[in-house]
Amino acid sequence: MPAKKSAILISIGAEATLEKKEMFGKEVLVKTRVPKGYRNPALDAKLRKERTLREARMLHSVKKMGIISPVLYLVDSHSASIYMEYVDAPRLKHVLLNSKIKTSEKMRLCREFGQLIARLHAQHTIHGDLTTSNVLVRKKETKNELVLIDFGLSTNSHKIEDAAVDLVNLKKTFSATHSTLEKGWDEVQKGYLENGGKKDILTHVDKVESRIRYA
Repeated sequence: MPAKKSAILISIGAEATLEKKEMFGKEVLVKTRVPKGYRNPALDAKLRKERTLREARMLHSVKKMGIISPVLYLVDSHSASIYMEYVDAPRLKHVLLNSKIKTSEKMRLCREFGQLIARLHAQHTIHGDLTTSNVLVRKKETKNELVLIDFGLSTNSHKIEDAAVDLVNLKKTFSATHSTLEKGWDEVQKGYLENGGKKDILTHVDKVESRIRYA
């Protein structure tokens, strides 16, 4: 294990804490799954270890798909911690809400997000928490690029239903948070289809929404 240094607490979530540390000569993000007092200690340790290892595997596998995501440095299964690249970039959510950014650039990012999701789904990988908060917009010399983060709920599935639910969650984000961004969701769908996303999945999104609405 690397020597511990002072850490900056970034967030405390229901499942994990995020800290920024100086390690390996660079800034590192440490995600640690917190113990749950209501669970049997042995079971809790087992679950946190399994979920940590699963997330690390997902983080590694999406890299092989050509999807930009944080670089994985180290996994400590005993403390249920993942050490990964700290990406100093705003969330897509905040970029889309920023009135100073051109609408054309926002549309390009939405379309690129759709393309990214299509690549993910083509490999039967379900993100599990697709929102504009789980994508970072990193500045590059030529154009901004999207960095997909937070694979804590990710799974592998060949089911159209699971891919559709993934997209339903994202569509809800556009309806609730980006309702003033006209055609934002349309651009996501265009990017999805033009990069190999299945039309059947987008059609199934409507079916899932109907079930939720009338449940």
